Amino acid sequence: MADLTNVDWSEFPVDAEPEDRVSADFKFYELTSSETAARQGIDNSFPSPVEARAAVFLCRQVMQPVRDHFDVPMTPNSVYRSQALDRALKGMPTDWVSPSQHTLGQACDIEVPGVSNRELAAWVIGSLAFDQIILECYDAAKGPNSGWVHVSLRPPGTQTNRREILSYVRDPRTGKYVYVRRLRESPE
Repeated sequence: MADLTNVDWSEFPVDAEPEDRVSADFKFYELTSSETAARQGIDNSFPSPVEARAAVFLCRQVMQPVRDHFDVPMTPNSVYRSQALDRALKGMPTDWVSPSQHTLGQACDIEVPGVSNRELAAWVIGSLAFDQIILECYDAAKGPNSGWVHVSLRPPGTQTNRREILSYVRDPRTGKYVYVRRLRESPE
């Protein structure tokens, strides 16, 4: 296990070992870890240095600051997702190309044990750079830890970060999930 925390994200070695440290509390393998990929035999390795380095940048600028602030060990639900994995998760045909920032290494889905996901999203909004925050599937009636928080961040030299704030909530009229602006528990 090598400590690569001081290697600039833009020069991060893509042949890093799974146990190599990317930041103080995260290892390289955590950026591609997926139970679904493992169960279904899907290759979820980085296809190029671009995605790997974007994920390292995201880890250092979002995941590590979240871990430091809340001082609670956490494991991301999802960071990088290969096109095949994203298709499997979304039940899409093999010719479908996902537009998800996860497939670029630019997004993570996170939760912090003991911290409300709404509180987590609000802290990220007020404290960190981000492209998009989505409070996903949050329902206060199901408890403060329902759902998760999607955070994306575009690395320098790519596109401008939009600072878009959304919630993905169930519409009580249709029963379907919809995207709405701001942090909310319902479409209204």
